[in-house]
Amino acid sequence: MTSIAFGGGPTLDQRRSFAGLKHGTHVPGYRGYCPQIKYRVGKTYGDDTNLLSTTVDHRMPADPVGPPPVGVDQSGLPDATGDNKYTKSMVPGYTGYIPRLTFKYGNTYKEDCDVCIDEFLTNSSTHDMKAHDLKRTVRSYPKLQPVSRDPGVRDYLNKYRDTHPIKPILVEDKRAYTEPPMPGYQGYVPRIRPTELGLGVRYHQMTKNGLEAFKHENSQHHEIHRHPVTIERGDSLVQMPSYNRRLYLNDGMIPKYTGYCPQRRYRFGNTYGDTTRSLDICTHKQACYGDTLMSLRKSLPV
Repeated sequence: MTSIAFGGGPTLDQRRSFAGLKHGTHVPGYRGYCPQIKYRVGKTYGDDTNLLSTTVDHRMPADPVGPPPVGVDQSGLPDATGDNKYTKSMVPGYTGYIPRLTFKYGNTYKEDCDVCIDEFLTNSSTHDMKAHDLKRTVRSYPKLQPVSRDPGVRDYLNKYRDTHPIKPILVEDKRAYTEPPMPGYQGYVPRIRPTELGLGVRYHQMTKNGLEAFKHENSQHHEIHRHPVTIERGDSLVQMPSYNRRLYLNDGMIPKYTGYCPQRRYRFGNTYGDTTRSLDICTHKQACYGDTLMSLRKSLPV
C-alpha cells in the first residue's frame, strides 16, 4: 500500500467508519468555529457537533484528506555539488532557509523540500526569461532623442527668448533667493520663527520678509568684511536689523512661556502677563538688557 501523500491508504469513508464518527461530526481537537458549541454541556464533543449539525445551519469544515498532490520530478532538481544549498537530497534537521517551506504542512520534510525547491527554481528561471525578453524588446526599439537636440524646438525657444527677454524660460535660469516659496513648503526659511516677522501675516508675506531680512544681514556682513579692521572703527557700518531682537518685550511674555524670566519667582499676586510687564528686564527701553545695566552702572557714583 502506498503512502497517503501519493493517493494510497484508506479512503475517507473508511476512516470515518473506523473512528465511528457520525455524519456532521467534527473531529475531536478541531480548533475552528462551531456555532452554539459553547452553550452545550453534558455530552461528548462528537455528539454535540452531530446534534448541532442537524439543528443549526453552518458550513461544514473541509475534508481532512484532499486530492493527492502532484509529484515533483526528481530529475529537475539539482544534484549536490558541495557549493549549492538547494538539492534533491535535503536532510531533515537543516536549519538554513528554504523558500516557502513555512507555508507547507502535512508532508514529510523531504517532500516539502522537493516541492519548495522545484517552485523556487521554476519561478527563478521564469523571472530570468521575462527579464531577458524585456531587455531584448527594449533594445529592438529605436533610442529616444533628447528634445534639446530638436532644431524646431531650439528655434522656437530662441525666438521666444528674443521676444520675451525678461521672462526666464530655461532650466539654468535660477530663481531669486528672495522669492517666496509656495504655501506648504516644509523647508527652512530663516528669521520667520525666532522673530516677529512671521506674526500676523500670510505665509507668502512671512517668507518674503524673512528672506529679505536674511539678504540684508548677509550683505551687511560682507560689507563690514571688505573694510579694514581698526581699533577706533565707528558704528557707521553697523545697522540694526529690521526686526526686534529683544527676547523680553515691553508687552510682557505670553502665558505658558517656559523660558527663564529673572526675578519672576519672587513676585506674587498678579497674573503672568502683569508680573512679566513689571520686571526690569521687560520695562527697559534699550536694545538689550545689557545696555541698560551698563547705563545704570555708569550713573552710579564712583
